[in-house]
Amino acid sequence: MRARVAFVASLVALSSVACVDRPPEAPARNAETTRLLPARVRRLTNVELERTLSALVGAPVELAARLPPDVRQEDFTPNAEQGAPAQWATRLDAVAREIAATTARERLAELVPCAAKARDRACASELVTTLGRQAFRRPLDATEKAALLATFDAGANDGGQFSRGAELVLRALIESPNLLYLTELGEGGAPGDSVTLTPYEIASQLAYTVRGAPPDDELLAKAASGSLLKPSVREHEARRLLGMKDTRHHFRRFVLEWLEVDELERSAKSAALHPEYEALKSHMLAETSAFVDEVMVAEGASISALLTAGFASVDPPLARFYGLKTWGPRASLVNSGRIGILQQASFLAAHAHEDFTSPVKRGDFVMKKLLCSPTRRPAELGIDLVFPPPSTALTTRERFSQHVVDPSCASCHDAIDAFGFPFETFDAAGRARRTEHERPVNPVTQARVDGKTVRLGNSVELSRILAQSPNVKECFARQAFRYFSAQHDAGVERSYLELRDALSDERSGNLVEELVVYVASELFVKREVRSP
Repeated sequence: MRARVAFVASLVALSSVACVDRPPEAPARNAETTRLLPARVRRLTNVELERTLSALVGAPVELAARLPPDVRQEDFTPNAEQGAPAQWATRLDAVAREIAATTARERLAELVPCAAKARDRACASELVTTLGRQAFRRPLDATEKAALLATFDAGANDGGQFSRGAELVLRALIESPNLLYLTELGEGGAPGDSVTLTPYEIASQLAYTVRGAPPDDELLAKAASGSLLKPSVREHEARRLLGMKDTRHHFRRFVLEWLEVDELERSAKSAALHPEYEALKSHMLAETSAFVDEVMVAEGASISALLTAGFASVDPPLARFYGLKTWGPRASLVNSGRIGILQQASFLAAHAHEDFTSPVKRGDFVMKKLLCSPTRRPAELGIDLVFPPPSTALTTRERFSQHVVDPSCASCHDAIDAFGFPFETFDAAGRARRTEHERPVNPVTQARVDGKTVRLGNSVELSRILAQSPNVKECFARQAFRYFSAQHDAGVERSYLELRDALSDERSGNLVEELVVYVASELFVKREVRSP
């Protein structure tokens, strides 16, 4: 009981940031005048938290899938709307208990070497200082250290064991707002002021922006020296972190969330129509992840490469599904009717229904995520959403022809369906097809791209046209910035686009280079204090 009371008290003492259901919302701003990100506090996403705890305990931790799903903004999990509702906090507490107990029992000496021999008061102080610095991503202050030592004492005295004290310290750290939240507050200021992030805030922002993980010892040392205030040092550190092998997971995550396929394994298809889907969907997601790695490392990290790369990263089961004669990280797609990421089964299956395709879902993705031209939802226009009745006598395109007949639908669907119909050569599971219900499918359409009407014979032609579009390249840059900066403010995005536009031809269009120029800029370290 004493340990329980001390543990709860330590959480209060350690909370320099209030752990509330949701961080305060910033008021709406005129996009023309908003230039800086707001001074704010945001909760780590479940994936960021998983990587943070893995680094803290020195071993892989399975956490993200065990917590309630993150709130999304613009389809991305990194955002300022993440809170800690009761269900989430309760589940985190249960997982924290497991992690703390296992770590204290099995890996304590790996984290704090003195625990292997001299388990005395000096070792307890070393444990608190070492783990506290890593958990909070900065050195502890005197009050925080005293609170954690009191927590250690309560555990050690209650059970008579050093490991029990360490276990309670770990629980306190894992559930502390100082670990769960990132601050972007600087030293504070009045509404309207511009503030500079503290060196340790910069270190955390740099690490989570570039890697989706906490700062390592080298980055924290740079924060301690104050050198992260220099653009050249931030650029150097960004490139160092980008060179780490596991950084690829962060870029994968961005593309998977942008493509809206990250939850593919929770999806289902009609077993009667697509009996192979259940066994193949994990292979589909693995293909997209491996493909992103190849594009980011060897193909210039550009949207053009994502859309038009002439290879697939498939294993034998998915190669057979595609009808390919070879497999591997760069299996040729010549004469396959596929190219790049939009003809991958993960995308095609995610943007379809259980038993039939969806020109609307596929076309809407193109408009929203590649052209940054989202359409209003039917409910917003007062239109009741009614699917065309099932029919084995008509193709999906023929069934959806009502969209262009009904004036209330045609105003939006003329554009949406024009981008969706080229994908009709693939069924709801992403398998290539020439017919539907023994009738030929028709992928031919006309669409507006960059103010011009273009004829599209199929989705491969669409991908190639989109890959050359300046609007698509800018839209993709916006999407990436929303993910990596955890915001969706049009005015801030304009500031970022100005940085991007100033890049040389050799660096422009490369997602990695565009991220580096952001990290090195004032936009990265400055924040605007806004009224609550």
